[in-house]
Amino acid sequence: MARKRAFLTVNVQRKRTVGWPFRLLVICGMGILVGSAFCLGDTALGLPLAACLLVGSMIGPFMGGNEAEWARHLEKLLKSERDRFMGILNSLDEGVVIIGPDRVIRFMNPSMIRQFGDGVGSHCYQHLHGREGPCQGLCKLPDVIKGATERWERRFADGTVYEIVSSPFADSDQTPCMLAAFRNVTREKLIEVELMELNQIKSELLTEKTRELEQISKEVAKLREEKRRIIRFLSAITHDLRAPLSATQSCLWAIKDGYAGPVNEEQRDLLQRSTRRIDGLLSLISDLLDIPRMEAGLLVQEMQDLSFNEVAERAVDSVESLAKEKHLDLKVELPETSPRIRGSSRRLQQVIVNLLSNAINYTEEGTVSLRVAETEDGLRVEVIDTGVGIPPGDLPKIFQDFFRGSNVKSDGTGLGLSLSRRIVEAHGGRMWAESPCSETGKGSKFTFVLPKKTDTGAAVSPRTASDAAQGSQA
Repeated sequence: MARKRAFLTVNVQRKRTVGWPFRLLVICGMGILVGSAFCLGDTALGLPLAACLLVGSMIGPFMGGNEAEWARHLEKLLKSERDRFMGILNSLDEGVVIIGPDRVIRFMNPSMIRQFGDGVGSHCYQHLHGREGPCQGLCKLPDVIKGATERWERRFADGTVYEIVSSPFADSDQTPCMLAAFRNVTREKLIEVELMELNQIKSELLTEKTRELEQISKEVAKLREEKRRIIRFLSAITHDLRAPLSATQSCLWAIKDGYAGPVNEEQRDLLQRSTRRIDGLLSLISDLLDIPRMEAGLLVQEMQDLSFNEVAERAVDSVESLAKEKHLDLKVELPETSPRIRGSSRRLQQVIVNLLSNAINYTEEGTVSLRVAETEDGLRVEVIDTGVGIPPGDLPKIFQDFFRGSNVKSDGTGLGLSLSRRIVEAHGGRMWAESPCSETGKGSKFTFVLPKKTDTGAAVSPRTASDAAQGSQA
């Protein structure tokens, strides 16, 4: 089938006197071009042509015998605008096709030819869709020719997806046609599919993780309930054990002191060993009783305004004899002005005694130091020793209940550091350890910070400890 190109022609008889039929033909031709320009959305082309049409229709009757020259001028103008119109179509990245009412392709721009091949003169359903007959139920041509503007998507056999926008168009012979622009949206559709798949995976993962979190929450609730039961059991059993043990210890003391009759040295030694064992059991019972008190928050009831120097001095007095027995140098550094804090004097003394006792027990020679210093927003307490130190593998575990270091041979309950940390945290502070000590390169260094009491009585939380201390925190 012979090809037809979309173009506009004006067949003007170049005679000196043509009259109104000629002017009417020119005006109609310009009207077609104006309508085509507006149909493509090219306002920049349509408006000048409309202006020319208006001016031409107004001044045409007054041109008199110069109508032939005026006709040549209009023909040149129409050709120029036609060329510009075709240039716009040919430069578009989107494919553009013009299809006649007989479904024959009248025009394809270069982009359309690159994507579908040159099909001018062929039926659209055959060249574009590979069908033997019209696309029943899919073709928009009848509606568009009647004046409708349609927009739809079409997936072709090779998997490519095009967005098609079509609008009515009058060809150069005034035949009503359909002008359609094809935009390849395959990549966009693939991205949409991938996003849908990702959202589906995300939804499935969220559902799965939600179920896992719910299960974990249930397990945590069970563990907390078991913990409460254990604490209640410990509290009950330790109360029942303390009374008979205390009575037994009192009887042993009375026997050892000779109130029940003479005691020889061998008997006295046995009695002393027994009392030491009972002391250990009573200490364990006391620690076990402290755990439920800490968990229940009963420590708040013991808090009052106090001088920390006095607390530290009483703790040092309690362990001074132990340091002398091992010939260790016990150094104490306290602020000249005693800092005021709010806390439990008995519990804070318990913390310092525990830290100093551990330092003395695990140091064979050298120095044990207690250092107290005020900071801008808190109180910093350090206990440093030159002892055996803490193995790196044990350091993260030393504040766990009943934990005993792998290099520890002496007896103990394994609750001292755990309770000490609970006491410090109950005061709004923090405790950590490092080994070896960063200052001496050996031994251990335990540090805790407490909030300082302000003039208004409110406690100021201590700042976060240094990064070095954080790195070694249990």
